Amino acid sequence: MGGKWFVVNLLYKSIKTGIPNRAIEANKKDPMEAEVFEERHVLVRAESREQAHRVGEQLGRKAEQQYQNPYGEQVHWTFVALLDSYEVLDELEHGAEIYSRYIVSSKGTTTEEVKERYFPEE
Repeated sequence: MGGKWFVVNLLYKSIKTGIPNRAIEANKKDPMEAEVFEERHVLVRAESREQAHRVGEQLGRKAEQQYQNPYGEQVHWTFVALLDSYEVLDELEHGAEIYSRYIVSSKGTTTEEVKERYFPEE
């Protein structure tokens, strides 16, 4: 397969249906309902950025999945958006950079504040 390498940034949303098992639900660490999204960066080969978008959207829809969680609810991960794409300019090899972003914040912002705001799961 010819073409260039692109990374496409895909966004998924978790949609829950059904009534959770209250006996199990009571043991959840965080009982608050939350909207859950997943961001994925997927490597694709394409001739152009436009083609990379088409391929990314196809992969996004194909990766949708549904399952029952431990609380008895049906969980459906739905592809909701292709956020961005960019060409990988570095040679693909061990240690090659495939994703980076700049985080611009107010002067005096600490590393801990950045981690809490942009990477709360860590």
